[in-house]
Amino acid sequence: RFNLCRYANEAMSLSRLTVKNLRNIEHLELSLGSGVNLICGVNGSGKTSLLEAIYFLGSGRTFRGQRIEPLISRNASGCTVFGVVDADRRCRIGVQRGRDGGRDIKINGEVVRRASELALALPVLVLGPDTVDLLLGAPGPRRRFLNWGLFHVEHGFLPEWENATRGLKQRNSLLRGGSASSRELAVWTDKLEVLAETIDAYRRRYFEKLQTVFKVMCADLTGLQGVECVYSRGWDSTRSLKEVMASQLDGDIKRGFTLSGFQKADIELRVAGQSATSVCSRGELKILAWALVLSQGKLSMAQQHQAPVYLVDDLCAELDEDHRQSVCRELVNSGGQIVATGIDLEQLQGSWSGITTKMFHVKRGVFSEMESSNE
Repeated sequence: RFNLCRYANEAMSLSRLTVKNLRNIEHLELSLGSGVNLICGVNGSGKTSLLEAIYFLGSGRTFRGQRIEPLISRNASGCTVFGVVDADRRCRIGVQRGRDGGRDIKINGEVVRRASELALALPVLVLGPDTVDLLLGAPGPRRRFLNWGLFHVEHGFLPEWENATRGLKQRNSLLRGGSASSRELAVWTDKLEVLAETIDAYRRRYFEKLQTVFKVMCADLTGLQGVECVYSRGWDSTRSLKEVMASQLDGDIKRGFTLSGFQKADIELRVAGQSATSVCSRGELKILAWALVLSQGKLSMAQQHQAPVYLVDDLCAELDEDHRQSVCRELVNSGGQIVATGIDLEQLQGSWSGITTKMFHVKRGVFSEMESSNE
């Protein structure tokens, strides 16, 4: 495995980026600054595609939907992204995906089998139009949010989560098959119960730390009173998972899957005791969701002394001026590298007043560097 410890406690930034055949970017070679990088251009010019390329480099996935194929430029057989991550030790990352489903990942010239290794080499967080869906959407993204945080601050979490996921798949396979003996099903139920309890313990410890950071972040950014974040583990809090699965066994067999467990965990934001999604405006939900992501980055920095790369899409369209200034201040204070996009150059620059920035203009997938600003 790629060694996270080699890169912990080091200032990190993506210094060089090469992109080939990703959406409307045919070929790009870019040198990024270690601080704030601003990308300006009209809608459809390639701003978000650049952020997507960086995210792809750090995950092997896209943040726009589940399918990889739309990521690949028309008439191209595949897309490639290469990057140089500068820390005390330089790290070279390359990711290639083909229309045939093939995937090739290399870190420092060595073939890597698991995409999770990319997240260790280049942790990235996205803030943009879809961030509010963290609160408004299905529970899946919220579980991935929790897992991302744990993956970066608890080194023992990933193998436990992989084991629990395999155990869940095995139990569900037995439930669907209908031919498994009660003893075989009981064996996997017992294994899954132990693994799920372990995952829950990890998540609870992480959530307590996240909640502490989030309360301070909310006070700084939102102005809302009585905001709290509540964690649900995925089964009745008064009973063990073994008891719950025993009581639900007939239903599980009928449905062909395990109804309760770590795979059903969720988090909910409440304001004055009520669900935020029912009492807050969309604008308030946006800043709450952004505060949650910023809190995760801040906790990662506090635990690992390594800030993620922040990809900030269409900042000026998403937040009003006061919230933009507050968010930009938090981002700069995080110490992480920032790549932010916008349509209006003057408005985008104004959000980072007094901060030296590296600026780029993009038109039809072609990027050109502009004169830097610190005004």
